[in-house]
Amino acid sequence: METTKECKHGLKQGCVYCHARTTTTPAARPASKRRSPSSRLSEQMNDRMTTLKKRLKEIRGG
Repeated sequence: METTKECKHGLKQGCVYCHARTTTTPAARPASKRRSPSSRLSEQMNDRMTTLKKRLKEIRGG
């Protein structure tokens, strides 16, 4: 996989479709049934930030 060659999509440096490095495949990685604590916490933080942004819009009258 050379990045100096033009890929089949016409990009001189190559694109992610032609020159992507695959580190893990979905079949090689077992599907976990439980989420890790960090992903759960990040989802909670995203929900909180979304709620705060909505409230801020309401307060500002936007």
